[in-house]
Amino acid sequence: MSAHLRTYIGNNVFGNACISVLSPGTVITEHYGPTNIRIRCHLGLKTPNGCELVVGGEPQCWAEGRCLLFDDSFLHAAFHEGSAEDGPRVVFMVDLWHPNVAAAERQALDFVFAPGR
Repeated sequence: MSAHLRTYIGNNVFGNACISVLSPGTVITEHYGPTNIRIRCHLGLKTPNGCELVVGGEPQCWAEGRCLLFDDSFLHAAFHEGSAEDGPRVVFMVDLWHPNVAAAERQALDFVFAPGR
């Protein structure tokens, strides 16, 4: 994937790409991401009513087929208050380089934080 998406963080431990499933009744309590070098992208795949992401005190809602970008170094939480009939909230999650991180800084971070280093 990283060969086609230049802003994807694929060469250090802070990059992640996965499917995230949030079942009805689930609450992910407030937390901070580990770094401010990335922007987290959620592409809505299944987004039932009653699901919300709160970033820095501002509520955000997922939408199917739409990307929701946020800086996960800000305090954030997620929840799914829908019913079992609504099914899970499903997003494709991928970490992108924060636009304020220069190319030389990206190279240095990839070197210092390479997986298995």
